[in-house]
Amino acid sequence: MPVPHNRRVLWAALFITAISFLIYWDVLWPADPSLRYPWSYDSWGHLIKAEYLQEQIATGTWYPDIFPQWYNGQQMLRYYAPLPYYALVGLLPAAGDVFVAANWFLFIAALFGGLSMLLYARRYGPTFAMFGGVLLVLMPDNIRVAFAEGNLPRVFAAALLPAAFFCLLNVLTADRRRGYWFAGLAGMTALVVLSHAMMGAIFAACFSLFVVVYWLTGKANSRYVLQGLLGIFTGVLLSSWWLLPSLTGGITELNVEAATEALAKFPWNVAFNPSVRQYDKEALYVGLTFLLTLSLGWVYWKHLDGVMRAMLIVGVVTLTISSTLVSGLYSALPLSHLFWPLRFMTFSGFLLVLLTVALISTTWGLSGRGRRSFGRFAAVGIIALMLLDFWQSASLVVTAPAPEEITHVAELLEGSSGWRVATADLSLLGSSPSYLFSTATGREQVFGWAYQGAATAPLLASINQAIEKGFAAYALDRLDRLGSDDIVVLKTTSESRYHVSEEFREALPDAGYELTYRGRRLELYQRQGGPRAYRVDTRVFAVGSGAQNVSLVFPEILVGSDTALDSYSVEFLSQFDTLILAGFNWRSRGVAEDMVRQLAAGGQRIVIDLTGTPPDLLVRIPRFLDVYGERILLYDPPRLDSVYDLGGQGRGALLQPFDSEIRPWQAYVPQGLEHKSVTFDFQGAQAVAVGTKDVGQGSVTFLGLNLMFHSVLTGDPVAIDVLERELGVKAHRRP
Repeated sequence: MPVPHNRRVLWAALFITAISFLIYWDVLWPADPSLRYPWSYDSWGHLIKAEYLQEQIATGTWYPDIFPQWYNGQQMLRYYAPLPYYALVGLLPAAGDVFVAANWFLFIAALFGGLSMLLYARRYGPTFAMFGGVLLVLMPDNIRVAFAEGNLPRVFAAALLPAAFFCLLNVLTADRRRGYWFAGLAGMTALVVLSHAMMGAIFAACFSLFVVVYWLTGKANSRYVLQGLLGIFTGVLLSSWWLLPSLTGGITELNVEAATEALAKFPWNVAFNPSVRQYDKEALYVGLTFLLTLSLGWVYWKHLDGVMRAMLIVGVVTLTISSTLVSGLYSALPLSHLFWPLRFMTFSGFLLVLLTVALISTTWGLSGRGRRSFGRFAAVGIIALMLLDFWQSASLVVTAPAPEEITHVAELLEGSSGWRVATADLSLLGSSPSYLFSTATGREQVFGWAYQGAATAPLLASINQAIEKGFAAYALDRLDRLGSDDIVVLKTTSESRYHVSEEFREALPDAGYELTYRGRRLELYQRQGGPRAYRVDTRVFAVGSGAQNVSLVFPEILVGSDTALDSYSVEFLSQFDTLILAGFNWRSRGVAEDMVRQLAAGGQRIVIDLTGTPPDLLVRIPRFLDVYGERILLYDPPRLDSVYDLGGQGRGALLQPFDSEIRPWQAYVPQGLEHKSVTFDFQGAQAVAVGTKDVGQGSVTFLGLNLMFHSVLTGDPVAIDVLERELGVKAHRRP
């Protein structure tokens, strides 16, 4: 007697739940309460936000604006999507502890995602949907994100994906209740965006790609396709009350080139290597058996319906995006730095699990001589191999004790006076200092983990660079401006991939910091202090991305937050003795040029480096004040000839070799100058490194050879001497 469908679904749900409890047992009920803490990189940082939200709700503030403990005040819910934090707060009363609540959160998210696969039971059968749910609970990348990365908002978004995609499928294929599924698609899309903005954008893009591919296979009703796309767009609109403000600040403010270079992708020889977790449990492992699914899909292509064919094509495309195979092409796409390739794995992994369910359901039911037995053998074999392949990732589902030395440093901070703490660890310690240094001590934090959401993010990124590269004067000056009385330094060696420079550590005592603790990995430097305000007197103002770099060498330079020159007023700029323009741009070239003429006529020193400025539309090279930048390539450093002494070497001196990683050296030579003070030989002709142009009653200095960037990379004393003379400031001197 056949078992009714609903009862089979119930038994399938119980089976998924039982497997989930088995996998998460030690996380839900650790043998020792002191082992309940996350070992992941990000979790602690998310939990401090959940605790803060709970405190604010207790005072009647349900949607707090400023999170004062974080980077001089951060709009926490502007950059971080709100839903996961409210979910954590909802679990806190029953859990009694934020760490227990986090463990429950991870379990519930995994279970919800697994049970959501049963929505496909009528399409593919309860038994096969059940195995899909178990595979999703065990999916290696999902477990890695939850326990190695600790990205709780991303875990929340991934849990919603099966239900959201189910609504999309029904919009495209259902004959009845279409309005119901349209509303479901819009609502689920909005929930995903409000869980994690980037994952929402990636899911929306992948949903749209699936709709288009399904339509191109000729299986879709055009009206249904438009409804699907409209449902996705409606979901984004529903979340726009939060999404639009979040698009200013945070990751969107970071340098595009730097963000693009930092994008992670997986190499195929690692991602499909089952042994990778034996020596690196945090490494990305996609799942070797996914290749079986793809192979079976191509073998049975003619037996697949339009939905399955679209799944196969989109699964391959999104999997490839996550890899290094197309990284160069993908990085060239607009806004690619906002869609991190590796995060496409969440969608491609789910889609390949669903495709596996669909394939084994199809092959199981094949009829014909020899087909049925082979199809069933293939179905059982793939399920068994995938379960075996995925099960090894269950070893990541564990908790850990609190980090001992970081906890000890937090206790030392609690017993001393001070205002703000900076964690100089190049983010290598993860987010546990961010939680422990604030919750245990009440300290505000100015530097440490995940500063992308801070209004001071560009400044903090520069401090990070200064700490690593040895620009101690800059790092200490900016940390001083941010109110740092305590600095926790991670002890590293020069052989480390990232290391805290000795120049920075050695400069701390001279800046008034006392070494109060030296442990195995950490050092604590402290000074007395309390809440205060700063007024920085500086004579030099700079505009542009290149100016941010050169300020590392010349800390007296104050860099504007906007790279457009005409976003500032002449009245504001005229209060400074020197104006530096490097990597700058403008809203109107004419307005910007008139501003410079007016400032030069008033006697202000103006120095311009055309590197990174917008090119002239006709000649395709930089142009400003009728001075053109001619692009040159250099393999060897030139000899400079000057009208003044160059660093004590007379009027002729050889530059140090260019950075070995940037060959050939790309630079611009300014053309159209009346006066040349520093020149060099280029292909038998005299080229300008420093020169001036008469502008009305004043003059403007132009720099060539990309000298500013060269001085930052190499510390070349000749280049620095030239810049000191032209900029009117001393290198490595604090204001």
